[in-house]
Amino acid sequence: MVAQPQREGESTPVRRKLSVQPQRVEETTSLEEKTGVQPQETEEMVSLQGVPMTEEAFEQLIAEESPYRYELIDGMLYDMTGSSPEHSALASRIEQLLAGQLGICGPCRLHHEQYVAVPGHAAVVPDVVLTCDVGDWDKDKRLKPFKIRSPLLVVEVLSPSTEHYDHTEKFARYRCCPTLEVYLLVSQGEPQIEVYRRAQEWRQECFTAEHTIKLDQLDLKLPVSAIYAGIL
Repeated sequence: MVAQPQREGESTPVRRKLSVQPQRVEETTSLEEKTGVQPQETEEMVSLQGVPMTEEAFEQLIAEESPYRYELIDGMLYDMTGSSPEHSALASRIEQLLAGQLGICGPCRLHHEQYVAVPGHAAVVPDVVLTCDVGDWDKDKRLKPFKIRSPLLVVEVLSPSTEHYDHTEKFARYRCCPTLEVYLLVSQGEPQIEVYRRAQEWRQECFTAEHTIKLDQLDLKLPVSAIYAGIL
């Protein structure tokens, strides 16, 4: 077949302009319809930041697989992905120390950067969360899309940009989870951890390097010095 010459004044095909496959165009249109936000025209998935959004649109957004971890704060969408090396190391160390005591048997599981469902509020993403509800990890029983329904212990490593949020609105949301027993706020500037327990009516307890945090209701111990060793 002989190729037809391009007619004078004929525009460049849309596919060349966007540099994306037609299926990708459909996916971005779907995102725009769900959230009211128009993504950039690019092959790479783009993080959304500081965008006004309803709770309904937020839940639809996080139902899709994404490399980003979003939270809805005062009606605005924020990307919580990424952290300092100290932040990441402290969260990993706590997860390791807890995992070593829990073992590989039993119903309890640790997760990091996974959404926690909060009754009556938008979902949130803790640095580390412990659940002992089989329904939170069993393939046939867990929520789809995946969210943790029964958190027992939640850990947040404090950052300058989120410290106020972690102490106030995010803490208030976590307290709405009827299964939550302990909330830990971990400083990344000095060896200090704040502990809040439901059994103590969420009163603040502060632990420093010479202390060991005993979580009697969970039969767990966290030496503060071991958490920070080699990190700070």
